[in-house]
Amino acid sequence: MTSPASARSSRPWNVLAASGLFLFSSWTLAADLAHDAHFALQPSFSPVFLALFVSAWLLASIVYAGFPKRFVVPAVALVTARVSFAWPLLIWMDLRPATLVLDGLLVALATLYLAAAICSRPLRERCAIRWQHSVAMGLTTLLASTLSLPAGVLGLARLIDETSAGYVRLTPGGIELAERIFEKDGRRVHLIGMAHIADGVFYDSLNTALATPLEGRRLVLLEGVSDEKKILPRSFASGETYRAMAEKLGLAEQAIGFAMQPAGSREDADPVAAWAERGVDFRLADIDVSELDPAHRDRLVALLETMADLDLGNFFSMPGDMTAREMEDLMVEGLIKKRNAYLMEKFVEHESEYAEVFIPWGAAHLPDLERRFLALGYQPTAEHRRLGIDFWKRFR
Repeated sequence: MTSPASARSSRPWNVLAASGLFLFSSWTLAADLAHDAHFALQPSFSPVFLALFVSAWLLASIVYAGFPKRFVVPAVALVTARVSFAWPLLIWMDLRPATLVLDGLLVALATLYLAAAICSRPLRERCAIRWQHSVAMGLTTLLASTLSLPAGVLGLARLIDETSAGYVRLTPGGIELAERIFEKDGRRVHLIGMAHIADGVFYDSLNTALATPLEGRRLVLLEGVSDEKKILPRSFASGETYRAMAEKLGLAEQAIGFAMQPAGSREDADPVAAWAERGVDFRLADIDVSELDPAHRDRLVALLETMADLDLGNFFSMPGDMTAREMEDLMVEGLIKKRNAYLMEKFVEHESEYAEVFIPWGAAHLPDLERRFLALGYQPTAEHRRLGIDFWKRFR
């Protein structure tokens, strides 16, 4: 039988744990409800503190049997899903509702736990030490530790696939980029997911496709913001940022991998002229940075300066004083839609001159571009996928 002393000792610890769970889960729910941008840009640290608290509670429950499994285990499961980009709910729901569902369930669980800690006699009279409880909670800790990483990867993969409309996929083998072909009146358009840095074989595959014989001429509309007024940070304008990233990761740069000298041409030949002889013309179809709205321009500079630092801490905060809403506005309105509109102007200008048009642009641009081409009457006819980054190449 449980002694009065041990019965009294379990109540304050459970009230403390329940209060902590209620505090951190309520903070997380409030932060998520207040967040008005895409949830991938959520800057609140509340989920981190929530996860740390539940982890500490789980470890303490291995030793102290006064913490009931019926509350600890569901809390661990819900928090694991919450910090794993709401996976597996993300399979059936968008990120925001899936996240809010998990937040709400955590607050409800914390409320029930707090009420039980205060009012329930069986919960107040739990033993402090029981080996069966310790074994069960130790196995729960092992299982949670084992599953948290794959759950996070699966959630991230689902989020990437959803936000890129399938143009980028995170797979066990690496990062895949899609090429989708659209056709109208015998004219083809290739929307090609591009990466500033990737494995060399990825660019070789693109070059091979570019050199494929074609009846008629092929146009390549190139991405690349110009900077006539020298507004961008020097490291970015010179290519040092991407070069440094490529060197750190053992990858190749787009600038020296894509559309270089075509096979069979003289080494001293002009690449543009050599490609033109093969029926391939290149045209820059991007804006100058000075054409961005002043607010977008200032935010872009702040973002690129942060990227140039290559500091892991920068991935957990917004550049300068930028809010999540301002970051989303920069990415969607400034860097995607404005540039896509300019690209479409160039496409319409030259559409009738070419049998085929290649648009090798960053994958973030392609869902919006796809909608624009569908609106023009182009229909999807095929899709190809290329491995942009091979996770296992070093082991082969």
